[in-house]
Amino acid sequence: MLLPPVAERFLRYVRIDTQSDPASLTTPSTEKQKDLGRLLVDELQALGLSDAIMDDHGYVFATIPPPDGSPADLPVLALLAHVDTSPDAPGAGVTPIVHPDYDGGVLALPGDPTVTLDPARQPALLRHVGETLITSDGTTLLGSDDKAGVALLIQLADDLRTDDTPRPPIRLCFTVDEEIGRGVDKLDLEVLGADVAYTLDGSGVDTISLETFNAASALITVHGVMVHPGYAKGTMVNAVRILAEIIAALPAHEAPETTDGQEGYLHPHALPAGDPTQATVELILRDFTTEGMARRQALLAAIVDTARLRHPGATIDLRIEAQYKNMRAYIEDTDPRVATFAFAAAETVGLTLNEERVRGGTDGARLSELGLPTPNIFNGGYDYHSCFEWNTVQNLERALVYTKALIHYWGAEG
Repeated sequence: MLLPPVAERFLRYVRIDTQSDPASLTTPSTEKQKDLGRLLVDELQALGLSDAIMDDHGYVFATIPPPDGSPADLPVLALLAHVDTSPDAPGAGVTPIVHPDYDGGVLALPGDPTVTLDPARQPALLRHVGETLITSDGTTLLGSDDKAGVALLIQLADDLRTDDTPRPPIRLCFTVDEEIGRGVDKLDLEVLGADVAYTLDGSGVDTISLETFNAASALITVHGVMVHPGYAKGTMVNAVRILAEIIAALPAHEAPETTDGQEGYLHPHALPAGDPTQATVELILRDFTTEGMARRQALLAAIVDTARLRHPGATIDLRIEAQYKNMRAYIEDTDPRVATFAFAAAETVGLTLNEERVRGGTDGARLSELGLPTPNIFNGGYDYHSCFEWNTVQNLERALVYTKALIHYWGAEG
């Protein structure tokens, strides 16, 4: 079937394996992210953006200049998307499948029929009856997070070549390693050269995110004493058992699976090592408020202190590190127009933008903290980080219409 160009681009990009790797110490964490980066540079240069480059860390930059007649004093507007996909689900060998005229029923994916899109579990599907769904074949994630954003920005660069509506200078930026929390670690803000920005990395449609969690990571390591288990009484200090006690002491009502909305959580998400001599757990802590984050850190420290008292023969280490902060205060203090203009621009094309808190991370949180106010706007995808991920052709087109309206609003009011 004939698809619009933005959808065709999306289908091409998702086939390129760009998964990031949290165990890697390099930037990008995987060299294969540069495969897509090189392709983007070639396509941007073919569209006439002669300054398109990829730096040594895999970040891609390009400039869309304003047309003649645009006000000279407009701020430089950056639009960002990330090229990497999540390591939470298989990401190599993505085979995108197009499903025309979705009827609202259960949709089995051909690569693994046990993977189904089911409105009973994914109610957002019912808002897209009659649309053309895009999924993987069920054996991998799809990659809307964030190759939908990548496709939107490249299509935008193509479409604006024949658009003379006044607009600000636009800096396109494609980041790496967003999925592992390192999306702006090596990003040179002077090279980016922007005054305000948006990431096109939000799920669903007609949404903007001005808030993220405050985030921290924690590492607990228990050092025990190992002897032969047949003669262990009074001597063995079992690190695995002690670590299990610590994990069991985490409040069950403050877990990801028992919280939503504005509720934060403590989440033990990885057990990288474990035997009676030494056992380790990695956790993430999330809360929308500074006070809530401080409480969670204190709670975790108290649980560890209790374990130390119960097991004086063990050594228990706790390390907590901040990751990113709620971006709302930074946005409001730096340039609140990135929010007000976003809502106003939606009205110009008949959309009603809804604010949605990000229960996760985004490059925009780190950028806002660094002084570049960066809300997150929608790219149409759903059920990220899983084999159940999907988008629609109509959502991609809707996100493109909105992004153009946002640019034009900055041109008129900025």
